Amino acid sequence: MQKNSQSPSSKVLNESRFEKLINFFQPKFTDINNQKVVKKFPWDKILASLLIIVLFIGFFTLIKPDFQNWKIFWKSIAKFFEINKVIEIGISKFTPLDTFKRSLQFLWTTVSYSVLGTILGMVVSVPLALLSSKNFIKNKFIFIPFRIIMSIIRAVPPVVFAFIFSFLFSNSLAATFSIAVFVCSLMTKWLYEDLDTYDISAYQGMQAIGNGKILAFKKSIFPYLSKRIVSYGFYSFEMVVRFAAILSIVGIPTIGQLLSDNYASIDKFSHISIVLWTLISLMILIELLNYVIKKYILEFTPKHPNIDAKLPFSEQVNQLKRQKSKIYIFKIIIAIFIAIIFIATLLQIEWKLGNSVKIIQFETGMQKLFNPDWSLFREFSGSKTNPIPLGFEALLIALASSIIGFIFAFAIGIFAAKNISGYFSYIFKFVIIVLRAIPAFTFALLFLILSKESRMFAGVLALGIHSIGMLGKLIMESVEKIPRKIFQSLDSIGATWFQKVKFGVVKAILPQALSNLLYRIEINFKSTVVIGAVGASEFGFQVFTYSGNSMEWDKLSSYLIFTIVVLLILEQISNILRSKIMTGYFFTQDVWFKRMIREKMYIKALAICNSNDDIFLNETRYVKYVLAKHKFDKLPLLSLNNLPLLSSISDAQLIDLKNNVRNKENLIKKNMKLISQNLKKLKSDVCRETLANASTQIKKWQIFKRNKIVRKSIKYAVEKYFESFVRIY
Repeated sequence: MQKNSQSPSSKVLNESRFEKLINFFQPKFTDINNQKVVKKFPWDKILASLLIIVLFIGFFTLIKPDFQNWKIFWKSIAKFFEINKVIEIGISKFTPLDTFKRSLQFLWTTVSYSVLGTILGMVVSVPLALLSSKNFIKNKFIFIPFRIIMSIIRAVPPVVFAFIFSFLFSNSLAATFSIAVFVCSLMTKWLYEDLDTYDISAYQGMQAIGNGKILAFKKSIFPYLSKRIVSYGFYSFEMVVRFAAILSIVGIPTIGQLLSDNYASIDKFSHISIVLWTLISLMILIELLNYVIKKYILEFTPKHPNIDAKLPFSEQVNQLKRQKSKIYIFKIIIAIFIAIIFIATLLQIEWKLGNSVKIIQFETGMQKLFNPDWSLFREFSGSKTNPIPLGFEALLIALASSIIGFIFAFAIGIFAAKNISGYFSYIFKFVIIVLRAIPAFTFALLFLILSKESRMFAGVLALGIHSIGMLGKLIMESVEKIPRKIFQSLDSIGATWFQKVKFGVVKAILPQALSNLLYRIEINFKSTVVIGAVGASEFGFQVFTYSGNSMEWDKLSSYLIFTIVVLLILEQISNILRSKIMTGYFFTQDVWFKRMIREKMYIKALAICNSNDDIFLNETRYVKYVLAKHKFDKLPLLSLNNLPLLSSISDAQLIDLKNNVRNKENLIKKNMKLISQNLKKLKSDVCRETLANASTQIKKWQIFKRNKIVRKSIKYAVEKYFESFVRIY
C-alpha cells in the first residue's frame, strides 16, 4: 500500500502560496514620505455594489412591473385635459366653475385645519425638543424616555390618529389634533437633533457670569432656535396641507373629498384636474411666502450705511436715520397676516366633543387597542391578514419607491437650482411643485389603471413619483446653498458645466441627499396606509380598514406593533448609515465595542513589539501598521522573498525555520495574556479607588454619573499603561 507523502519543502511552499493568497485580501503596509500607511482591500465598495445589484434584481422580481393597460392609462391621462365638460354626480350636474368654487371652499377648510394644527404642533414641539436634547438635559432618565415616546408616536401612521380622534371630537377638531400630533412628532426630532449639535458654550458662559437659565436661553439659544422653528414650521405646513387633503378617507371633509368618492372615475378626470390645479396654486403661494420670509426675515442682512464723514455730526445722524432698514414694517405686515389667518381658522373649528355613542365606542376601542390580537401573527399558511408578510411587502414598496424617487429627484433637483440652470431652473421648480402638490393616493388611483395585476407596482410608482417632488425640493435647496466661491474656483481653472456639476455639486450634496433618502424610506412606509385606502397596498388597506372600526382595534394594534418595531429598527439603521455618510463612521469612535476592539489591537501590537524587541508607539496608526506587518511577515519565507531558493534549503533547515515561527507565535500569545492580566488588574484597582474617592461627592443612586467617572478614570489609566512602554531613542 503506497502512502501519499509530501516533503516538508513542498508543504512550506503550499503554505506560502496560501499565505500569499490570504495576504492579497489583507491590509497592506507601506511608507509614504516616511509616514506609515495601511492600505485596505476595498471590501466595502465591492459588497455595496453586489448588494445594490441583488436588491435591484430582487425588487424587479417581487414587484413584477405590469404595463398591460398602458393604452387605457394614456387615454385616462388625456381626460385630465378636457375643458368645458359638465359632469353628473347623482342627480346633480357640475360645471367646471362649480367644481372650482367647491375646490376653493374645501381648500379653505383644509388650510384652516393645517394652520391651526401646525401652530399647535410647533408650540408643543419646543419644550419636548428641549426635554429630548442631551445637550440641555444631562439626565438620561429624562431625555431617553422622551426620545423613545416621540419615536413611537412618530412611527404610528398619522391617519390612525385621525381615526382615533374622530371618535372623541368633532371632525374639525379631530383633523386639527391629528395634524398637531404629526407636526409635533416631526419637529421634535428635527429640533432636538439641531440642539444636540449646537454649541452651547455661550449659554453656559452666560450662566457662569450670574445670569439665570431663562435669560441665558433667551439671549444665546432662542435666536438660533426661532429661525429653525420658522423654517421647519413652513416645511411642516406644506407637508400637512397634503396630509389634510387625505383626511377625506377618514370622513373629515377636506379638498381630498373631491379627489375621491364620486369624482374618482375616468369620465370625471377633467374636474379632478381643476382640484389639482387649485392645490398646485396653493403650493406655489406657500413656496413664494416661504421664499419671502427666508430672504427678508430669517436670512436678512441689513446693508452697511453710507455716511459722509465730512458732514457735521447732526447731519451724519440724519443720514443714518434715513438709511435705517424698513424691514420691521414688512415683519409687522407678515405678523398681522398670520394673526388674521390664525383667528379666521379658529372660527372654522367646531369646538365640541363627539357624541355619547362615539365616546363609548372609543372607550371600547381603547381597551382593545391595548390588548393586541396575537393570533394574527400565528396564521401564516394561506392567511391574508398576517402583519408580517404584508408588512414586509409594504417595506419593499417603501424601499423601491424611495430609490426610484431619489434617482429622478437627484437630477431634477440639480437642474431646479438657480445657481446651476439660471432662469431655466423655474421649469424644474414648477415640476417639483406639481409632483409635491398631488397627493399620493391620487397617483395610486392612476397607476392602478395602468397595472392590471400587480398592485405593488402601482404602489411603488405612486409613492415613487410623489417622492420625486419631496426629495427634489430638498436636493434643490442643498444645491442653492453651495457657496458661490466654489463655482468661481472651478471657472478659474476652465472647468466645463458638467465638471462643475460633478465636482462642485454632486460631491457637496451627496451625503445630505442620501441622508434624506433614508428618512424618505420611513415616510413612504407609513404612506402605504394612504395608498392602501385605494387598494395599492394590502398592508395599508388592512390598517385603514381596522382603524375605522373601534371593535377591531385589537387587530389594528397588532399591525401598529409591527409598524412601530419596523420603523424603530429603520430609524436606528438610518441613524447608523447617516453617521457613515456624514462622518465616515458607522459608529462613534467612543462606542463600547470599538473601545474593546481598539484595546485588543493595542494589546497584540504591544506583545508583538515586546517579542521582537521593537519600538512601540501609543498611537492607532502605528498599531495598525505593526499588526499589518506582522500578518504579512507571519511566514519569514515570504518577507525574505526566497521562495525560488527552497530547493537549495535542506528539509531540516525548513523544519527549524518553521519551529522558530511557531515559537515566536507562542511567545506573542504569552505576552498578550500577561498584558491582558495586567490591564484587568489595573482596571479593577482604578475602579475600586475611583468609587471610594467619589463616594463622598456622588450619591449612590446617581448610577450614570458614577459610571461615567469610572469609565473616564479607566480610560486614562489604560492610556498611561500603554504610554509606559514607549521608548524614546
